[in-house]
Amino acid sequence: MATKESSLRPCIEELSAKNTEYKFPEQAINQAESLKSLSSDLYTDNIRFIYELIQNADDAQAKNITLTILEDKYFIIAHDGEVFDEKDLHGICGVNHGTKKKDLNKTGYKGLGFKAVFGKSNKVIIYSNGEYFRFDSFYQIKWNKQWRTDDQQTWEKENDREFIYPWQINPIWTKDNEIPSFIRNFLNQKKNQNHVAYAILLTNVGEINSALNQLKQQPYMFLFLRNIYRMKFLIQSNDTISIDRNLNNGLKNVHINKEIDSQWIIKRFELDIPDDILEKLSKDTKAPEKLRFIKKAEMFFAAKYKTPIRNENGEIISGGIEKLREQDSVLFSYLPTKIFEYKFPVLINANFLTNVNREQIHTDSIWNQWLFDKISSEIFQWIKELVKDNKFCLQAYRLIPSKLNPENNILTKRFNDSFENNIKHCKFIRNRKNQLLRVNEVIMDLTSLSKQSSFINITSMCEYITNNDESSSEYANDPFIDYDSNLNQIGVKKFTWEQCINMFKSDIFLKTHSIEENKRMIEYFYRKYSKIDTDNGMNIDIQQIPFLMDQNNHLQPIKGIYFPADTIGDKETNDYEYLFVNKTIFVWLNEKSQKEIKQWLKGLGVDERTDLTYLRKTIIPNVASYITRENAIKTIRMLFILFQKNAITKKELDQLKKLKLLTIQYLKTKEDRFVSFDYVTSHNSGKENEDLIEWRRFFIGLGVQEDLHAVVFNQKLTSYEAAGYGFCDEYLSTTSPDRKHKIDAYSGLTTNTFMQHTENNYDFAKFFWSDVMKNIQPETLTKKIKVYWGHPDKRGATEGTLLEDADYIYWFVENIKCIPTTVNTCELSNNIFIDNKELKELCGKYMDFSSILLPQEKTSWHEIFNFKTKLSINDYFDLLQKIRDDEKNLKDNYDRIQMIYFHILKEIYYWSSDEQQAAKARVKSLYLLTENDQWKLASDLYLYMEGNEANNNLNDAISCLKLDYRNRHHIHLTQFLELFNIKQIRMNDLKLADKKSSPAEDFRRKLIEISPFLKKWLKHLSVSSDIISLVDRKIQQENDFMESDSLELFYNQNFVQKTNVYFDNRNKQLYVTRPWDSETTFINLPNKLC
Repeated sequence: MATKESSLRPCIEELSAKNTEYKFPEQAINQAESLKSLSSDLYTDNIRFIYELIQNADDAQAKNITLTILEDKYFIIAHDGEVFDEKDLHGICGVNHGTKKKDLNKTGYKGLGFKAVFGKSNKVIIYSNGEYFRFDSFYQIKWNKQWRTDDQQTWEKENDREFIYPWQINPIWTKDNEIPSFIRNFLNQKKNQNHVAYAILLTNVGEINSALNQLKQQPYMFLFLRNIYRMKFLIQSNDTISIDRNLNNGLKNVHINKEIDSQWIIKRFELDIPDDILEKLSKDTKAPEKLRFIKKAEMFFAAKYKTPIRNENGEIISGGIEKLREQDSVLFSYLPTKIFEYKFPVLINANFLTNVNREQIHTDSIWNQWLFDKISSEIFQWIKELVKDNKFCLQAYRLIPSKLNPENNILTKRFNDSFENNIKHCKFIRNRKNQLLRVNEVIMDLTSLSKQSSFINITSMCEYITNNDESSSEYANDPFIDYDSNLNQIGVKKFTWEQCINMFKSDIFLKTHSIEENKRMIEYFYRKYSKIDTDNGMNIDIQQIPFLMDQNNHLQPIKGIYFPADTIGDKETNDYEYLFVNKTIFVWLNEKSQKEIKQWLKGLGVDERTDLTYLRKTIIPNVASYITRENAIKTIRMLFILFQKNAITKKELDQLKKLKLLTIQYLKTKEDRFVSFDYVTSHNSGKENEDLIEWRRFFIGLGVQEDLHAVVFNQKLTSYEAAGYGFCDEYLSTTSPDRKHKIDAYSGLTTNTFMQHTENNYDFAKFFWSDVMKNIQPETLTKKIKVYWGHPDKRGATEGTLLEDADYIYWFVENIKCIPTTVNTCELSNNIFIDNKELKELCGKYMDFSSILLPQEKTSWHEIFNFKTKLSINDYFDLLQKIRDDEKNLKDNYDRIQMIYFHILKEIYYWSSDEQQAAKARVKSLYLLTENDQWKLASDLYLYMEGNEANNNLNDAISCLKLDYRNRHHIHLTQFLELFNIKQIRMNDLKLADKKSSPAEDFRRKLIEISPFLKKWLKHLSVSSDIISLVDRKIQQENDFMESDSLELFYNQNFVQKTNVYFDNRNKQLYVTRPWDSETTFINLPNKLC
């Protein structure tokens, strides 16, 4: 074998002879066509074609590589790696005969990569160790005389076919003077550096030029090359990409023209391959030879890194480890593949098995599946390493991956399963004591209060969290960490301000929280919140935090607590129901050193309690919920006294309109029927002659109405003004009559006082509608309205348009759940059934009926409410579903179910095509009751059509619809079954089991004898004359007659019934049981014979 220093010429000429000596010219053509297809299909992407050449250079242990285009013709790629030897030459001149198949230190393994060159060029010159050879489609081989023609032209003429030969595997020794001078000059300039070069004559220079420029824009794509560290691009502008490792900080820097373009943290893992994977690989014929018997594998991760930028406090505000953008996430097999669907936070490099052009990964490969399993575990191991390094620390969490999609991909599933396992078991989260913990052992403290041990008892905090945690987390002794969005995404538990507020109120916390600790807590919040225009990082309003200890040693928020006066605030005083700052805390706040804190608290609203401060601080902020049965009388009387003193402003009186008032029957808001007289007569503190007129004025000021009445707005109201009077925004947002504009104003709007309060308010709605129907004429509420719309100078805006059927009450009952039902809820009027005896018997408790009674005679109220008077298609289906859900009362609903079927059978014939389509859509998910009292999908049900009642044997075999006698014989049964996709079973669908059958010729002769009488009988049964005319032919010619000891019918191997007459339609055989002259045989005969 020739050495690297010896000439390759003998080997080249030997290979050329071998690869052109074919017994028949057709063999050469077939080989050439195959290579042509292979070359053109390998890489349609120009960048991938260049990657293959770079990979060859890297496998040749090149350190420097140069890429250029000469004379706008030749693409040159030259490197300083190993020169060609005979093995290399054999490799590029064969298919699947590469030199890398067993070499783990080389990337390629298929022996096809170099063939990609021939998809872009018809002529490739290779320079190696001072010598040249080429692959040239224009080269004319010597014609073989044994091919039975003198020359190529004659053969092509005789065979009507162009002759081509496999030039792609035919190396041609080439002299120096045959090489274009500009190529020789380029290579000779740096002969010591250019050990090997490829000069590729391009068919499309522009494409390659564009590809090279694109490569320069993504220099990090060369991160994982084993040997190359410098690439020169000599095109248009000369650029050099270099990659070096910074030994001081462990980073790999990618430079363009000596300027850092990107920085990467590279991690190499050496993986032990499990025995079971080795065994499977050894048997996997698809796996490359180099992988089938190895013991270890390597995997690389590259995390993007930017030099951190710090603020004046030394805190990092940007930079450090960065999560990879999704569009940059690509798998590497030392050079990038074209596989972008797996979104990882880092670049991943391994010996992935891909298709030839590296555009798809083999998902069914055992090797790839194992690698994807390891990706997850190794990422988490790397995060563990980085998080312990103070240089990176919490930045490492940015590398936590997410689950992959789509789930149906086996590689995705292997990664996701491994990811779930690592999330549960890997200790990669660093707590404040530098311990590594699992996900379920840590708590992210969004409040940062776990750092304040001077006033927070950490043990109590942990106890509270554990006691209120519904999960099965097993928290560590020191579980707290700061919030991190990356940890949040994988489900690390959070301790929020909402939880903290509840903790401050809990017995667990309060039993260990002392007055001294509360002082320190107040100081802490003062430091955090007293500085104006400063971000304190708290993310919560101080008003929400209960941090002031009251007289009962409980913590209260600012809005509910007062400074104690000299005579109040102790547990023994009559004011114990009010909350005051703890006396010891108050004394401390009055110290000179705490003056600023007390002023801060006063600025926030903590003050001595008076009736007026109590009104403004406690009642008004909680106006909707403050009043209870216990405090109602006392509170309203206090407000009345303030009202008499003119201490309450009009604005405050308006705010108090939301107060609940005590009525004769119950507490309600201002729509109550009767305000309780107890306000006036009870607890009057000795006043005997209170002014009732003043009370009346006070209650009217609170919004209490003296009666229910219609309100008509004859004046023009803008939409905004109408909304202010309580008209719903949805009603006011309708479009103009021409459907092109919004309505700007209305006149003639009519409503009723308190109608808006009927929404989802059963008790009041029942009273309201009954009272309104009794005392208000419906015509008052249904007057036409006028709307104003469009351009200001047009008639729609100036004169308005009178609308029919647009009055508010119609819209309100149809769109707002305001009508009380018999199940104590409120519903839309058109979803409720009218009070009707027959409907109630059919629907029972399962459908909503109105609980307000309409007048017996038809009035406008009937039109307004428009209650349902019959069941729609959807109602029938909903009713069946509700009955199914009510399992406990199934037996009580047997008759109701049959009644529903009967109503459907009556109506189904009259259903429109749209209604039938709606029914078919619902049938897909409809469950119906079987004879065995089980609910099954309608499409899974059967009905035996021959009998008059259920067949118990058939019910055991299949799911049969439970149907009573009346419904089984309904004229529209077939239409019902077809619509509901219920399969019909007839006698011929059953399998016959007969005993001792034999031809029944005597029976045939008897039938021929009595055929005149038989035909008269059939005519009496109203059988058509056309069918009767065929009887003789059936008896005499078409049918065979058999007699048996017994006839048993089966379905799915389950016995159904016995019969004495059976007609086998497929074989035209009519069976009868012995003796065939029995009366029952002749009774059943007409149905089978016809």
